[in-house]
Amino acid sequence: MDPIDAKILNLLQEDCSRSLAELGRAVGLSTSGVNERLKRLRARGDIRAYVALVDPQALGYATCAFVQVAVEGQENEQAFLAAAMDMLEVQEIHHVSGEFPLLLKLWARDIAHLEDLLNNTLKVQTGVLRVQTSVVLSSPKDHVTGLNAKP
Repeated sequence: MDPIDAKILNLLQEDCSRSLAELGRAVGLSTSGVNERLKRLRARGDIRAYVALVDPQALGYATCAFVQVAVEGQENEQAFLAAAMDMLEVQEIHHVSGEFPLLLKLWARDIAHLEDLLNNTLKVQTGVLRVQTSVVLSSPKDHVTGLNAKP
């Protein structure tokens, strides 16, 4: 990755709706030059997606929680992951070290909805041994900020 690619990535992380012309002006390239670089960055997997970060509360989801899950057996874990990935409320899933190998970030409409998700969707999955939930009280930083791309 050269310095121009890095600058393009950094600009897109600030605002992915920037036009090719705007990116070109910022890095000193033509629109077609930026377009070619973006194609190459996407083909290499350096750019995974362009997304809009929507405020969950604007969609009626007021409660955020982190749910740690321990599942017995690889087969059960794979089935649990498949079910969790299909849940609209589950925003992130991470395989982590420690007593609870799975960490989920989810959004619920309210505490009652969270309780329903835990008791009637997550805990009932085959092989679930333990679930530990932390409800988010506030989030001083809750949005994706880009890593500084280095050439």
